[in-house]
Amino acid sequence: MNIKLITLTAATALSVALAQENSDNVQVVPIANAPAAAPAPAPAPAPAPAPRATAPAPAPQAAPAAVDTAAKAPATVHGIAYNNVGNQAAEPTIADNLNKPHKMAGAKLVYMEPTSSFSAVAFGEQSTKFISFEMSNNLGLATFGIANKGFGASISYALGKELTFTKTRDAYEQETEDEYSVTAGDIVRARFSFPMGAFDLNASAFWLTYQGETSTSTEQKDSDGKSTSDSDYDYWDLGGMVFLSNDPSAKNTFWNAGVTFTRHANSFERERKSGSSKTTTETTGRDAHVYIQPEFNIGGTILQGNGARVLLGLNTRAPFKFYDKINDNSNKNKDEYFTMAVYTVPNIFAEIALGNCWKVFGGADYTWAVFTMDKEEFITDYNDELDVVKSNITMIRSLTGATTVNLGARFQYSNIALEASIMNTFYNNPFRGFADGNNNILANFGGFIYF
Repeated sequence: MNIKLITLTAATALSVALAQENSDNVQVVPIANAPAAAPAPAPAPAPAPAPRATAPAPAPQAAPAAVDTAAKAPATVHGIAYNNVGNQAAEPTIADNLNKPHKMAGAKLVYMEPTSSFSAVAFGEQSTKFISFEMSNNLGLATFGIANKGFGASISYALGKELTFTKTRDAYEQETEDEYSVTAGDIVRARFSFPMGAFDLNASAFWLTYQGETSTSTEQKDSDGKSTSDSDYDYWDLGGMVFLSNDPSAKNTFWNAGVTFTRHANSFERERKSGSSKTTTETTGRDAHVYIQPEFNIGGTILQGNGARVLLGLNTRAPFKFYDKINDNSNKNKDEYFTMAVYTVPNIFAEIALGNCWKVFGGADYTWAVFTMDKEEFITDYNDELDVVKSNITMIRSLTGATTVNLGARFQYSNIALEASIMNTFYNNPFRGFADGNNNILANFGGFIYF
């Protein structure tokens, strides 16, 4: 766990350095105004770095302009309300650019979204510094990063740690106990990205405590000597991901491909020492596993014109879980378990520019479990191989899941932009998204100020 504290110290030093560099280059930046009438939707005064094809609005008193999906002008950066279906050909969101830190290069903006407790700011001249705050379970997650056109990197952390020292002494003995606990949601994550000619590469690594864990060390002294007892619960994920996309060279079809890897730990260990004797107990939970998930996502324009366009996409992933083998040596039992699946999510995304200030957008998708398989094997030997029981259970499924539909709008005037969207499930239970402990965001609302 000490690596998290080391990383936090590095992050703090980085943030101080960024602030110092910025203070040495303070200058007044004029705010650009949106034109009174233009053939394109109201542009962001400071273009964001990620290229995407945009849908221009109809020219006033002229024939409507067609959407030029081959144009490589910098695209407008949107809020989290935009593109909830994850279509690869849509314009980038602030979350997309934070996931690829080099795409924050050149951005000068602040974004606030109260519905998902998310905020971000980007600033700087020679290089762009950026900071974001959000939630990780019930802990605040902070991100600090730096970017230019050739490279971007960031580090994120959410901390929930507690160290307790207890000392007890009476006339007969002395006992000390040290307890170290970590709260669920404690995480350290590093990201970096850079362009490679016609492609972008982005990668990240993380260490997450997904469930509260405790480590205890007890030492007891008496007239017979000293005895110690150490116990340690492990509930953490250690993993990373690497993705490659064709964003720099794409014209009409955008794709990305990559793989995610996670080691999911679930174990308990206890060690006891008394004099020359030592006893160790190790228990592995049934949920401990290795997770590998290849992904491929693609999207492109299928309809365009009159200031509008429609995008069609397909997001596909194939998760594999290899659970730890469970060996019960006392009863000579063994248990092996793994799962595999292929999920694909067809999606539709549409947007239209209305005048100089408004854009309306919406999306729909559904999840199709094309193929899922769970396979478990039990081997039981009670009588020294005289009575062996073997059981194999295989379950195969194919299922189309629920459909989600969302609709939203963007309003931009001068250097201010507001975006909001709402999902179909909001109408079934409008208070569900605001219930305590509910992380399902059914409605999004956020705003930008550009500089």
